[in-house]
Amino acid sequence: MSSTRRLRQNDHGVPHDLIEDILVKLPVKSLVRFKYVSQQWFRLITDPRFIDIHLSNQWEKGPGFVTASSSRSTRCGAGSRSYMFLGSMVVNRDTYTIPHSDIWLVSVPKDNRYGMLNSCDGILCFHGRFNIWLHNPATKEYRFLPSGPWTWCSCRPHLGWGFGRDLVTKRYKIVRLCNPCPSETGQDHQHHGHCVVFTLDSNPNACWKTIGEVPYKIDVFSQSVYVNGAIYWFTNEFYHLNQAEVIVMFDLHDEKFQAIPHPSSCSNKSRGLMQLGTLRECLCLAHEDVDSLLNIWIMDKQQQKITWEKLYCIEAFRNGQQLIGPRFAFAEHKGGTLLVCTGGVVYLFKPNNEISCLWRGDKYSRPTAFNESLVHVYGRTVTQFKRGVFARTESLVPIYKIYKDYDSIQKSAQYQGFK
Repeated sequence: MSSTRRLRQNDHGVPHDLIEDILVKLPVKSLVRFKYVSQQWFRLITDPRFIDIHLSNQWEKGPGFVTASSSRSTRCGAGSRSYMFLGSMVVNRDTYTIPHSDIWLVSVPKDNRYGMLNSCDGILCFHGRFNIWLHNPATKEYRFLPSGPWTWCSCRPHLGWGFGRDLVTKRYKIVRLCNPCPSETGQDHQHHGHCVVFTLDSNPNACWKTIGEVPYKIDVFSQSVYVNGAIYWFTNEFYHLNQAEVIVMFDLHDEKFQAIPHPSSCSNKSRGLMQLGTLRECLCLAHEDVDSLLNIWIMDKQQQKITWEKLYCIEAFRNGQQLIGPRFAFAEHKGGTLLVCTGGVVYLFKPNNEISCLWRGDKYSRPTAFNESLVHVYGRTVTQFKRGVFARTESLVPIYKIYKDYDSIQKSAQYQGFK
């Protein structure tokens, strides 16, 4: 008897609430199959309320990361197509291990030069020269969007990006900032950038909406971060006239910009030594001090008053070796430990200053915190992408090793190709 028939028989007489309680705890890979068991299960698993509850359960399982490495660094481009490696991992809360790692080999246009933004609710957002690419690795759903116009500017502007969810409408939005190119004299104070927003829904003809001029000179090359319905950037320390304004927030529902206070100890720090992030569903600011220590501050917002508290102080260097590179992602573990994914390495920092290396991969990869979800991008299921290896051994295969053995992988039973 097939598993589908057994599930249908077991469904008779079983309370719907009990079925929901069981299904909501299962991994995405199982639910993608189970939604075809019956119409009742399909309606349940695709219901937005169920998807939100399932997403909350996924975050409770353990912190995870996704790393993206383009073919530019791994030298796997060929012909008119190139490839991007996506590696996902979830850290076990009890044993401080990464029991398995997903590796996806994704085919992309060779000349688009995609860069990865932050993930949001299991969706990865990549910006390219000609379009935006949204991808849910767990459900294999993807969607390409137009990158939007910049007809207001006579030259190709500097572009900044943000991706997050409007907590009121429950819709996901992509924000694009267009800064005019600096003039030859370098005096660009008089010119403001523009902002456009794309709201993700099922409408295939949806387009960008113009918000207007941005009242702050935002550093579009800094990494944006999404936290609780808002996207945050650093201001440009050279062109923004008000040096007291370091962080700018864009509310995804009101679609308005606002400067927010920052830790006083960071007032004289270079933006190049800072990075924004999120912990405990709050905005965090990480900055490196003169002692090569990385301080992580967490923002507390109560009754419109913002305060900052130093949450972690960890070593960025040890024994002359740089542990944390310029691009990193971090997540909390239990017992006051901190996970940092940087340069293809996942470190575990414990309160007693003990440092452990949990995983090594491609040193050129770019990380973001990530957990799987059932969230839809209103696109299509992967057909032209190729799935690499699903490694379930105790010793994890690094991403750079995957491509080195790509020819043999194609012939192995672990490999699945989508044509």
